[in-house]
Order: sequence, then structure tokens, then C-alpha cells
Amino acid sequence: MTRPVAVVTGGARGLGEAIAVRLAADGYDVVIADVLADLAEETAGRIERARGVAIDVRDDASVAAAVERVVDELGRIDVLVNNAGVVVRSASEDIDTEAWIRELDVNMGGTMRCSRAAYPHLRESPNPSIVNLASVGSSLGLNLRLGYTATKTGIVGMTRELAAEWGRRGIRVNAVAPGYMDTTMTRTGLAAGVLDEQLLLQHTPLGRLGRATEVAAAVSFLVSPDASFVTGVVLPVDGGFVIDGTFHRLDD
Repeated sequence: MTRPVAVVTGGARGLGEAIAVRLAADGYDVVIADVLADLAEETAGRIERARGVAIDVRDDASVAAAVERVVDELGRIDVLVNNAGVVVRSASEDIDTEAWIRELDVNMGGTMRCSRAAYPHLRESPNPSIVNLASVGSSLGLNLRLGYTATKTGIVGMTRELAAEWGRRGIRVNAVAPGYMDTTMTRTGLAAGVLDEQLLLQHTPLGRLGRATEVAAAVSFLVSPDASFVTGVVLPVDGGFVIDGTFHRLDD
């Protein structure tokens, strides 16, 4: 019997890489699908039972070719993790139209295209599952990130819609909503001065940045048989960020 197959878009680095590592450890053959094809191959080389595949989630033909290659080489798709995404930091009144369109096309359009292309193959799986990457930006306004918050909010709606439609075909669709993680994206924001680490940590009840492995663990649960009756949910992995209502100075 062949092993189940998981496709992770944007899996060459960051959260995507951590998710790929975890799913490989869970027993999946993992496909790291990334626009950075060389980096995808390099990352796959460090993970047992993984391979890299080139994909541009903005392009229908590229997505179709990537899915066709996965099925030709591995025979199936059981899990799709829509992780590929971009963020542009800009004051909303100054946002560039092309940058706005690119964020929508990568974050929301990519999630739609990859889900659509994987759908006929997921229908053949005994335990099919999609996990989309939402964000605390799905619940909160994030300063200087109009396109990002709009697309991540849209991904929550897409998750619920696909769960409602495709659940009748056995496909579970869920999302994880990471908070501020100790990743390159967050560290870049801190270095640029658009994020304040002290304020972030004060607003996070658990008092620290998250780890990529913690997002990967949430994905691992959602695609597992342990979550066999879970669909259409958005699972926050944010240390309590979105539920904190503290508006006074905290003393140690």
C-alpha cells in the first residue's frame, strides 16, 4: 500500500518547511510546491520522503502541471496545505494597485486554484483534507497590511464555503490562524520598526512568540484521523493574542 501524499505550497521555508517536516514525520510522502523551485528541491533534500515541485499559484497552468506531476509520480493526493502567501506593508492610502492585486492573487487566488486542482484527487482519498493558512489578521486589523488582512479574512470565508460544499464528498477543509511567530517575516517587521516586540509579547497571554513547529503540530492534528469529524473550523495558534483584552500596563 502506498503512503498518503501531502502537498504543501510555499513549503520551501518558514512555516511551510516546518509543516512539511512534521507531515513527513507523520508518515506522508511530502511534496514541497514552491515558486522558488531550486529552494524547494534543496529543502526537500533535507526531509525524508520529500520532493520539490515548481509551482506559481497565480497561474492556472502552473498549478495544473504541478498537480499532474504529483499524481503521475506518487499516484494520489490526500492532503493539501495552502501555505503560499505574501505580505506587503504599506499605509492603506498609499497602497499600490499592482501590489494589492498580487496579494489577492497569491493568497486567495492561490488557495482557490490549488484546492480546485486537487479536488478530483482528494475525492479518491480515504482521508482527504485541506488546511488553509489564515492569520490573526483574519480577526483583527493589522496596521499597514490592508491586502494581507483582506486576503486572510477571505481565506476564512473560503474555508467555510469549501467545507460546506465538499464535506458531502468526504473532504474536510479547515484553517489554522497563526499569531506572531518567530519567523523571518516577523523578524523582518521587528527590524523595520513596524512591529514592537515588547508590545506584541505584552498582548500575548503566553508571553512569547510562537514556534513554526507549533503551527505544524496544529496542521498535523487537523489532517489526522483524530480530527475526522472536524471541518470548517479556524484553529488559532497565537498564544491567546486575539482573545486578550488587557488595556492596562502589566507589572511583573
